[in-house]
Amino acid sequence: MQRTTLVIGCVICLCLCAFAVTPAMAKNVISPQADKLSDHKLDTGVSGKGALKNADEQLINSTCAATNAFRMQQFNDSVSWGEEMIATVSSSGYDTAKAEAVLAQLIGQEDSLRGALESCNQGQISSVMAKNDALTKQLRMSLNNCVRINGTENGTMEMNQLRENCTAVDAQYLELRYNERLMYGQEIIDTFNASGYDTTTAGEQLGIIGANNRTFMNATEDGDRPAVNTVLNENKKAWNTGKRSLWEQIRYLFFGEAAPEDASAPSDDPGTGEGA
Repeated sequence: MQRTTLVIGCVICLCLCAFAVTPAMAKNVISPQADKLSDHKLDTGVSGKGALKNADEQLINSTCAATNAFRMQQFNDSVSWGEEMIATVSSSGYDTAKAEAVLAQLIGQEDSLRGALESCNQGQISSVMAKNDALTKQLRMSLNNCVRINGTENGTMEMNQLRENCTAVDAQYLELRYNERLMYGQEIIDTFNASGYDTTTAGEQLGIIGANNRTFMNATEDGDRPAVNTVLNENKKAWNTGKRSLWEQIRYLFFGEAAPEDASAPSDDPGTGEGA
């Protein structure tokens, strides 16, 4: 009887130890590397379609490549926007030396951004993008101050023309960046869809951003900043919702984590950084 009791006690202890140790071990083993995921989870995935073994690593690599290409494109757009804005203001006889100095700093960030993207270090990427965002805001402020300080030298007609010209430059790049966002967003959705993931929500959210384009452009042309901000906020919410709907399928079900809020969702204003 004592021997039986001892055996039962040992079995219970072993079961309790296994129950306590297994979650800790699983937490350490599971990582963002697809080859460290269990074959069962990779094969069944979250799509239920199976045949996903080794597909998730390629999925992540392809998605990151598209995201990084988008970030570089937005950076290049910011530089081109700055060059055209400076040329527009300078053609009206204003001294744009300070703005040109800021633009030179922004252009000098290209290697830093490219290196950060290649390193895939999110902290480094966020740091570089934050600096670029600050520089583009500073560039716009420099141009505004340039016009404000010297504005009394020109008549109302000239000022109105300058304002129209600058608005036209803004509108050109806003539309360009908007279309690029839609293009890269669709590319990412297609990548997930090809790997068997549910992209319904992401597609719907991208559709919201696309539908907001005309409203945003009209608000920009009218100089209605509150309306512009309303669209920007709605787009940011849609971008984050769509992104979460994709990544949570990997992060939550495979890694036990929820996708974080993306504070760096791309801005629609070419004068506020490239974002992503």
